[in-house]
Amino acid sequence: MTAMNGSGATMGFASDAGEAAMAGESLAGKRVLFFAVRYFGYEQRIMDELRRRGAEVDYLPDRPFNTPLMTAVTRYSRPAVMQFAQRYYERRLREFGDKEYDLVLVVNGQTMSRAMMADLRRRMPRARFVFYIWDSMHNKPKAREILPFFDECVTFDPDAAQAYEMRLLPLFFAPGFEPADGDSTLDVSFIGTAHSDRFHIISAIDRKLPAEVSRFWYLFLQARWVFYAQKAINPAFKHARPGDFEYAPLPFSTVQDVFGRSRAIVDTEHPRQRGLTMRTFEAIGAGKKLITTNEHVKDYPFYDPQNFHVINRNDPEVPRDFLQAPYRPLSAALRHRYSLAGWIDALLFDGGAHDGTD
Repeated sequence: MTAMNGSGATMGFASDAGEAAMAGESLAGKRVLFFAVRYFGYEQRIMDELRRRGAEVDYLPDRPFNTPLMTAVTRYSRPAVMQFAQRYYERRLREFGDKEYDLVLVVNGQTMSRAMMADLRRRMPRARFVFYIWDSMHNKPKAREILPFFDECVTFDPDAAQAYEMRLLPLFFAPGFEPADGDSTLDVSFIGTAHSDRFHIISAIDRKLPAEVSRFWYLFLQARWVFYAQKAINPAFKHARPGDFEYAPLPFSTVQDVFGRSRAIVDTEHPRQRGLTMRTFEAIGAGKKLITTNEHVKDYPFYDPQNFHVINRNDPEVPRDFLQAPYRPLSAALRHRYSLAGWIDALLFDGGAHDGTD
């Protein structure tokens, strides 16, 4: 990806390899303008980490209209909301006082237009612009339009990295997903949005597990009308009923509690992506086994067949001996590498750069 900002764009963010500590590189005195979608509080945890390192952070939500209806409109009829998003961003930037920033960090950029990016570059000629996408480019095709405005473009997906000359950087686990004390009272659990074929996969796993295997399923939909829309267009919902789903997101503390009590976590990536999900790394953080449909987990240095079991999306099988075998802990260095602090180091500092794969 060609940088627009030329030499000096790093604005003091680079560091010598080997200097990075577990606490992470300092951002003391840096001003950060941060755009990110609201996603189960992860935008807040990224801000917390940036501020912990000393940065002053101003946040603007990517997709500022966060109701289920407007989320659908943004996904399927993006031009209809772009002018409203543009006005919202302009108003909020005026409220911030038209500051000069050292870093503009954008995650996904679903409602950011080429005109807006050009305006930001004009206003902030000394800032470093960094783009990260944690969704498939197939699901966010309009993101390609704004890539040329960034000094560096980074993705969690190996296919996008190759196709668009982006740097590959896997996702992370946030604080709160550490190994829990106490016994596991659940053999297996899943918490997540019921997109694509997830309902089919979870239902198939549930039918095949022996009755004595304890389980917790939480398939989330944004509203009941979303269920009926999926029922009409998604073959995976053919046998689904409204009561199979939940319509309120679980508090983060409840998600942590379920993770802590689970022996194994089920993970199903979107069929059109190859990158590893956030749930993969939450399982790593919590020291839990992972049952996943993503065979590419085998390409990463943390892969251990005692901790990871790959299933077929169409005919998932979970061996009892996989659930019963003990979890094999990762090294402290690997755990840090895939923590939020390690992700920030790799995203912003040369000394932490890595692609996460073998």
